[in-house]
Amino acid sequence: MDAPSKQLLIISRDTLLEAERAPLGPRIFRLVASISRRGIHVLLTAPEPDHWIPTRGRVDKALADQGRLQQALHEAGGNLDGVYYVPKSLFTQDRNREGALQDIINRYELPIESALLVSASEPFLRAAERLALEIREIPPGPEGVAVLLEALTSLLEE
Repeated sequence: MDAPSKQLLIISRDTLLEAERAPLGPRIFRLVASISRRGIHVLLTAPEPDHWIPTRGRVDKALADQGRLQQALHEAGGNLDGVYYVPKSLFTQDRNREGALQDIINRYELPIESALLVSASEPFLRAAERLALEIREIPPGPEGVAVLLEALTSLLEE
């Protein structure tokens, strides 16, 4: 990763939801916060819920999860731009992934080389590759995301 040119980190919301429950969770949130403090936008991606629950006295689970993750990153000293919900479709999912990534890049008005996707999802990684978006696959195992984020923060310090 050519760290100084990166302006956007796109990471799976589910990766951070798993980190909430993991022993390494606080370390993972500190690493993501460290990246955001360097002026790099952090945006999560998630599958669009099958249906949103109307919120009259209740909070939708997807929004509650988003709020907890924002709070955790804030407490770690960082900032989360938000969550981009990728539309789900049985027949057009690959196109939806590519369209979502392209939409994200367009919304931030960035050249494609200014963004980095971190994911464990093979289909999402393939969609990013087709767009020539730089990717990092999360290594398997409970420490995989922490190892990857530590490597990224080390590159940022160079």
